[in-house]
Formats: sequence, structure tokens, C-alpha cells
Amino acid sequence: MASTSGQRRLRVGFLIDRWDPRRGGAERALATLATWLEARGHEVLAFALSGPPPGQRAPGTLVQVQTHGLRRSTRERNLARALLEASEMMRCDVTVGIRHLPRVDLYWPHGGVHAATLRELGKQPRGRHRAFLALESQALDEGGARRIVCVSELVRQEMLDIYPNSASRLIVVPNGLDTEQFCSADRGAARSRLLELSGGAGTEPILTFVGRNAELKGLALLLESLAGLQARPWRLVVAGPPDAKRWSRRAAAIIDHPKRVHVTPELDPVLAAAGSDLLVLPSRRDPCPLVVLEALAAGTPVLVSSSVGAKEAISDPQQGRVFPVEIKPRDLGRLISEQLDRIESGSVDRASIASAVDGRSLDAWMQAMEEQVLEIACSTDVG
Repeated sequence: MASTSGQRRLRVGFLIDRWDPRRGGAERALATLATWLEARGHEVLAFALSGPPPGQRAPGTLVQVQTHGLRRSTRERNLARALLEASEMMRCDVTVGIRHLPRVDLYWPHGGVHAATLRELGKQPRGRHRAFLALESQALDEGGARRIVCVSELVRQEMLDIYPNSASRLIVVPNGLDTEQFCSADRGAARSRLLELSGGAGTEPILTFVGRNAELKGLALLLESLAGLQARPWRLVVAGPPDAKRWSRRAAAIIDHPKRVHVTPELDPVLAAAGSDLLVLPSRRDPCPLVVLEALAAGTPVLVSSSVGAKEAISDPQQGRVFPVEIKPRDLGRLISEQLDRIESGSVDRASIASAVDGRSLDAWMQAMEEQVLEIACSTDVG
């Protein structure tokens, strides 16, 4: 069957640890691409250790692989080998990987460069991280990845700085989103629902922080900043950390009235974006979080650090501010206070904020990704 793009039908293999779109941004993005490719007439096979939990669905056809080894590093290397062997056995036309692999047709690292992540966390490359770095070097520096899609200019610069041999294979395809879904969200209803879920009942501004890796994304810094603003009305909703109880305890140790902080491992993205008055993301490193684009699309201003790749979307003070990653809690508190003043005065231009994501629609994003897949398939045919 021919695809609707006019090209031949491709068998595209997705290589990932676990095929579960609920796990986060990278998995969500890959599932979105799978849905797009299937709608265009292509076949998608997802090679992974496991699929979604019972009762949940994911696009594509799951092909489970196994790995073995006493050490985590050995299991990670063997998993990379098993994924590649399975995709070759199934005769995929193009392979797309978001996990660490020694070779792949199209590498789409939503987490950016692993070496940069370790550097920001202050971790030494031991165990599985050493294995990840070895695989990353093979793919990026030694040419194992035929093409590398960077989700932001920040990621492209990381690649150039750490793996300069990758330069000719780097392509920037900025993250996009379903702008229609977020732009059309009912902010009033979303805000009421978010207040209800977080135990609030007043008119206080709702601040949000979204991210699974709360440590790397700067939640501790945000809590310290808010500790200096306790005379002002606000409520903080933290979504994403799997260790929600631990972060609730940390908040209680810093904030005099801990019920002002609500931590949950999961929250509907539209609810988080449209129900919030201000998204704050003081990440030490964040390649291109979709939550920033989603908030902007819903008309919610953002405060993000200079290490957030999505900062490139912010071009107007109405949309928010970009601050240095080394910012002190007191200075971040001042920026938050300024935004609270603007919110309370009612001088927030939602249309101007939403304009930050003009041109970053889901269709434009996925079409650009499909073009990368098709170009690789064509170059393989010619070769």
C-alpha cells in the first residue's frame, strides 16, 4: 500500500526501552510520530522490552526483545544489541532511536547529550552510565547514527561541543505540539479543576512546575524561592515526580504552610497548561520540554532558565522571562513576584503569549520528522 505522502510504504522501526507513551516527553513524542506515520500509510514496529500496562494502548505493533546480564551496564549493552538485531530481522527500512544505541538510521535524543546530563548532575560515568557514554560516542562521534535530529538549538550546540564529528549529520527540528488543543482549552474550567485537585478553593495565583526529574529541573531552587514569598497569595502544583511523597516532605520543611504545595506524579497536560497562571522551570538542563510550549499555547506565561531549550520560543516580555541557570533563590523570587504583580493586575495578553508557538503546530512538527525518515529511506535506496 502506498503512503498518502506519495512515497512507498515504509516499515519504520522504533527502538526504545519501554513502549509506554505515559512515561514522559520523549515517549509521548515518539508515540505521536508513530500515530502520524501510520496515518500516512507507513507501518510502525516498536521494538522494546515491554509495552504499555494492561488496559492501555500505544500506536504501532510491539515487538518485544529480551536482555540479560548480571550487571546493569551489561544489560544495557545487550539491550542495544537485541534491539538492533530484532529490527534487522524484521527488515525495517528505517530505524528511529531515542535510547542509547551504537548505530541507528535516525537518532532523536530528547534528553540531548548524556555526557552533558552527567556533567550537570555532577555524576561520574560509572556502571550503566559508562555504557551509555560508550554507546553515545559510537553513535555520535564515530558515525553510528546516520542522522541526528536535535529538538532545539541548545541540543545542537551540545552535540557540537562534545562530539564535533557529528556536525555534518545534525538537523534541528524544534519540538511542536497540538496548538489547537491547547489554544482552545477553557482556562476558567481548567483553573477550577486544578484548584480542586490541589486542595485550593480561593482566587490565589496557581504556579506550576512540571517534570519527572525534579532535581535536575530545579524544584528545590523553586521551593527556596517561594519560601521568601510566603506573605503573598499563591499555590504551587508540582506534576511529574514519581517520588511525590518525598518532595511533599521537602516542601513541608521549607514552606510554612505546606498545603500551599501540591505534588502529584501525574497530571493531564492540558489541565497543567491551561489551569496555571505561571509555569516556572529553573532547570539546570532541559533540552526542549514540551510543557513550556504547551503553557505558552494555552496563554500561560513562563519563567525558564537559560538551560531550557524551549527558551527560543520566548520573544516578548508578555510571554515570560529567561533567567541565568545560576540564579539565586532571592533573585528568582523577585522574578516570580513581578509576574504575580502582572497576573493580579490583569494585564496579561493571552494572545501575545500564544503567538510564541506560531508555526510549531503538531502537523508542521510531524511533517518535518516524516521528511527526515523519507530522506533516509531514499538515500538507502540510492545507495
